Amino acid sequence: MLGLGACSGEDTEPTSTATSPDAPVLQPGEPGEPNTSLSGTSAVASPSASHNSADVDFLQDMITHHAQAVVMGDLVKDELTDPKVTAIAERISAEQKPEMRGMARTLKSWKEKVPPQAENPNFGVRDGHSSHSGMPGMATTRQLDELGDAKGEDADRLYLDLMIKHHQGAVTMCETLGRHGSDERTGELGDDISVTQTKQIEQMKAMRKRL
Repeated sequence: MLGLGACSGEDTEPTSTATSPDAPVLQPGEPGEPNTSLSGTSAVASPSASHNSADVDFLQDMITHHAQAVVMGDLVKDELTDPKVTAIAERISAEQKPEMRGMARTLKSWKEKVPPQAENPNFGVRDGHSSHSGMPGMATTRQLDELGDAKGEDADRLYLDLMIKHHQGAVTMCETLGRHGSDERTGELGDDISVTQTKQIEQMKAMRKRL
């Protein structure tokens, strides 16, 4: 076969080295087990998708989830009195806004729908968010109204109460992604969010205990 290949004319098409579905492939066995001869479609590697519906659902829901956290911070930014509560509220908004933009870019690259909250966190605060009432940790419209009306230390305490629950919901969403998602980068984002918000939950619980 090597001799024939060397004597062939210049017009000969190059031969693909890819494994044919009809050619047997030797698959090494586990230690102590015999090798297995594969043929047909079982001998061809199956391409895996970079993401699945769980990844898409996570990004879409987390954009809306983050948006409500930003709204909550906006509602009390002029009413908070405790310096540590003020600082963590500002930090949460500062962290989550760029995360929302990043998640929106990923969804666009996948040609998936991007929630309107990615551009306008206030979208649907009085009506649209009610459709996400089943999402873990989301505040109700009534709770948002109460937060907007709170003053002084009442605002500090209510913000912490709602945001602790909100963060706990986000951690639950990240755990669900970890079980069902397939995209590596989205999984890493979920891990980062979980670690960051778990730490912030501990900080906010300490603040709430003090107040």
